[in-house]
Amino acid sequence: MGRYSGQGRDMIEQTGRITLDALKTWGYLHLGYKQGSLTFSSGGQKTGGLGIAVRLDEWGGAIRFNYLLGYDKKPVEYEHRIEAFPCYYGGHRFYFRCRHCSRRVMALYLSGGYYACRHCHRLAYEVSQRHRSPYELIRRAGTIEDRAEELRKHGHPRKANRLLKRGDGLYQLGEAELLARDELERGRARERADYQLGKGKR
Repeated sequence: MGRYSGQGRDMIEQTGRITLDALKTWGYLHLGYKQGSLTFSSGGQKTGGLGIAVRLDEWGGAIRFNYLLGYDKKPVEYEHRIEAFPCYYGGHRFYFRCRHCSRRVMALYLSGGYYACRHCHRLAYEVSQRHRSPYELIRRAGTIEDRAEELRKHGHPRKANRLLKRGDGLYQLGEAELLARDELERGRARERADYQLGKGKR
């Protein structure tokens, strides 16, 4: 049975992002050049900042990011291309071209300190995770085992064994997902502790 693709993945809905619609709202999708900064906050307190610059012509352009990364305040600067594609009824629409995988996307997500598309960051939608959550997998495994027991009682051992094998696979997937999520949460707890320690040393 294949590996459950959602193991250890962060959620798109909980990840910071920059979309082309947001850039348009902020006035960055006009032809020419514009630079500015964005401020991030949580609970009314500033948690970080980001410098961006967008240059555009009728064929596209690029968005450049610059900010300080990590506790050692490492300067980071890089860009993703912006491309214009014609619309069916005239005009054009802009898309990001991810610098890592060259996919054409509408949003770039901040994970691990860098902006990239959701595919490069292996982000998952909450609805897909709820559909195959570890608890749902384990519950389905229990249901399958009950059905297998009924088949065995009615003289169908081969069908029962096939179902038990399937149920065992689902149970193992659920257990693996729980372990992956637990490890991910422990990693985040360590990062928060390191961050607080770094703040205390400044």
